[in-house]
Amino acid sequence: MVINSEKNYSSIESQIEEEFTHISDFIWKNNRLILEEKKREEKIFSMYRKTSSDDMIAATFRWKYESFKINKIFPYLTNVSNLFILISILEHNLLKLAKEIEKRDNSLLINDIKRTGLSKLFDYFRKKGVNLEKVTLFKQIQASIKIRNCFFHASGVISWSKDDIELKNIVKNKLYFDNKEKENPRINTDQEWVISIVESDFGQQLQLTHNYTFILSNYIKIFLKDLCCVLGKKYE
Repeated sequence: MVINSEKNYSSIESQIEEEFTHISDFIWKNNRLILEEKKREEKIFSMYRKTSSDDMIAATFRWKYESFKINKIFPYLTNVSNLFILISILEHNLLKLAKEIEKRDNSLLINDIKRTGLSKLFDYFRKKGVNLEKVTLFKQIQASIKIRNCFFHASGVISWSKDDIELKNIVKNKLYFDNKEKENPRINTDQEWVISIVESDFGQQLQLTHNYTFILSNYIKIFLKDLCCVLGKKYE
């Protein structure tokens, strides 16, 4: 993260470990705002039930308005924000690692790659002889980037995405999870863990979950740490 710290880390890998511990903690806890708001509104609604019928009518209108935000708007904004933050921090760390390689071997510079963003960095590592497909959880990271792009460019509406067929396959086969998660019976039966496709005013739309973004934070940490090991062996 681009946050000043007085701590001197022994390596980029140790910095990634600590930073993602904090990031995962933030993602796990930021859902509490929604849960606390729901409790608060339920308490208010319950109080109104003990008063006059006119108050109850007002309470019903209030609950309809507030519950829509709590059940729809807040989760969407929270989960999509989590996803955007995670992919942004992923890109930052990849750029940091690429710049470390440049210091050791400037035969190919990052700016020599004629692409942008994450594609540019992945191409750079490949041209430096790194087999990204063998780095732990790379496939799941690729899936998360496809999902992020769909939300970034199309608000999650699949038909508006150039990757619509691939996205449907990712969701159907849970390719955003590793085998451990896919084989977990709790995850396979609990909709709070999996990404789904729902109907929206504009057609089929991806629906994220808070638990998925929490798992993704750990995936990115594991992927980056394994990439550090691969690069460490290559440039030791």
